[in-house]
Amino acid sequence: MCGIAGIIAPAPELLDLELMLALLEHRGPDGLGTHVERGAAIGATRLSIVDHAGGRQPMRHADTGVVIVFNGEVFNHPELRAELELDGYRFRTRSDTEVILALYLELGLAFPERLNGQFAVAIWDPRDQRLVLARDRFGICPLFYQDTPGRFAFASELKSILTLPQPKARLDLRALDQIFTFWTTVAGRTAIEGISELLPGHTLVHERGRSTLRSYWSWPFPGQQERSGMSFERALERFDEELSRAVALRLRADVEVGSYLSGGIDSSAIVALASESVDALRTYSVGFVDESYDEREHQELVARHCSTRHKTVVCRDSDIEGRFERVVWSAEMPLFRTAPAPMQMLSESVRADGLKAVLSGEGADEVLLGYDLFRETKIRRFWRRRPSSTQRPRLLEKLYSYLPQFANPRFSRLAIRSFGQSLESESPFYSHLIRWGNNAANRVYFSEAVNARLAGYAALDELEASLPHAYFAADELDRAQYLEIATLLRGYLLSSQGDRMNLSSSVEGRYPFLDHEFVAFANGLPRAYKLAGLRDKHILRRSMRARLPESICARPKFAYQAPDIRAFAGRDRALGQLATEYLGDAAVRAAGLFDPDAVAVLRTKVEQSSLSRLGARDDMAFVQMLSTHVFLRQFIEADVRALAVSRSHSLASRSA
Repeated sequence: MCGIAGIIAPAPELLDLELMLALLEHRGPDGLGTHVERGAAIGATRLSIVDHAGGRQPMRHADTGVVIVFNGEVFNHPELRAELELDGYRFRTRSDTEVILALYLELGLAFPERLNGQFAVAIWDPRDQRLVLARDRFGICPLFYQDTPGRFAFASELKSILTLPQPKARLDLRALDQIFTFWTTVAGRTAIEGISELLPGHTLVHERGRSTLRSYWSWPFPGQQERSGMSFERALERFDEELSRAVALRLRADVEVGSYLSGGIDSSAIVALASESVDALRTYSVGFVDESYDEREHQELVARHCSTRHKTVVCRDSDIEGRFERVVWSAEMPLFRTAPAPMQMLSESVRADGLKAVLSGEGADEVLLGYDLFRETKIRRFWRRRPSSTQRPRLLEKLYSYLPQFANPRFSRLAIRSFGQSLESESPFYSHLIRWGNNAANRVYFSEAVNARLAGYAALDELEASLPHAYFAADELDRAQYLEIATLLRGYLLSSQGDRMNLSSSVEGRYPFLDHEFVAFANGLPRAYKLAGLRDKHILRRSMRARLPESICARPKFAYQAPDIRAFAGRDRALGQLATEYLGDAAVRAAGLFDPDAVAVLRTKVEQSSLSRLGARDDMAFVQMLSTHVFLRQFIEADVRALAVSRSHSLASRSA
């Protein structure tokens, strides 16, 4: 991974580019490079993982003058290199950066279609004064841009763009509304007005002052694929082959690669497969003092079984409060959970051991139908067909028996009643209506001024307008799967909880379950191979029986979470310094985003109630408002350019 940035303008200033890079140093501490010519200034901070000596960036093609900067990894670059050499291309380095450059010269805008990996690429072609941006299929690597009259800027993180001379940054209230509804923004929108996110699976071409978006890949809806007729036993063999291939590709590096280990089936499967190729694989886990969040028993079982060199980082409530401002700075958006904080601690531990890359299990739940949401949708679909059935609600009770509200018959009846709502709905968001409705209930905290500015706006309409045509021909389960990938996976798990936390410590995350060839194979399998009745990730669990303890293969999904409100309140329930500073009455009134009276009620509820009695909605509202105010101070009220100036001195002694 690296940090990339650039300015396309008639006469871009080197100083402006250097200040952009100053705020990307954490993404690439191993090298710095810049290139400035008429019309363009582009640069990179490098995290050296492949070809340390030859992979310096920016990289320029001598004959054409084409220049590239690149963040990420192309895992199939040796195979692509061999093909290009047969076509007569002569390489100067062993880097995947040069392979991408050669592909662009060979294929033009079609080059991303050949890449298996995670990437954000920027190519400046001086022959026609054209900038080409490309982003990987799932949005693992971030890429932001700002298109204004006379200047186009791009960067790996939006804070980098805020260093440029421009009017005062403004919080995008529509983005805030989306975060309070979907937990993230609709793809393309960020929390800062005027700064956009390049869509996953897209290229952007900027030339002659105009920008054009083009999709080079789209999600292959499983129900619209030609179903494989292979038996389950043959599918198990192929599944093993495909996942093993995806893991092996992501072990390619000139440095040691470790792995995260949560104790669930997803990360355990990755560890088991990686351990077959790596002697004494290093594994890293988060543990919690609070046993209700802790998974150390399962993590240590897998580590012993696979003979890994295992390390656990134990998170306390005070750790979350102490680093929360830094977490928001890294995430670059308001959050709905504190879960990114322990992940940042974990990445720091990985980096302290000298590692730069780790495998991770993200994507398995989305691709292999692992979330409760999918089983819930299946139950509700059956319930809709037989509305008088008493068995369907009982299936929901069984599905969610681990939730506290289902232990209380009164709350259980209320919850079941909510699941029974909208059974006949024809909404394209059928699977998510209940969740998003519960989330959006926290809009009650918005101030009158915010509500007035949002009048007439509906986040669901914007999301619906962003959906591909194929979505509307899909069934409820295929739609639910796509929505999880397009919203929570892209906008939170791979970013706020993934890339931003990892790269804040100069660590690259690698995701075998998001290998697009593996995804194509999984999507072509009969649905029952993945969701067998109400057994989630069936084929993954069966495939791992020979490699992992049965207790891990059969273990139900345990959602990774961290303490929320309780991390900001002491044992006496009094709010700590951070919450008092950002959610005190004066701070709330000064920001003007939330209703001071409603926030005061929540504060009182925290201070006068047992924290264990506070609900998930209270937790979410508290973290959302707290992180929004932190974000406001760091990105809207602060002078980000001045901060970059203060950090730029460290760049002077570095060279790419």
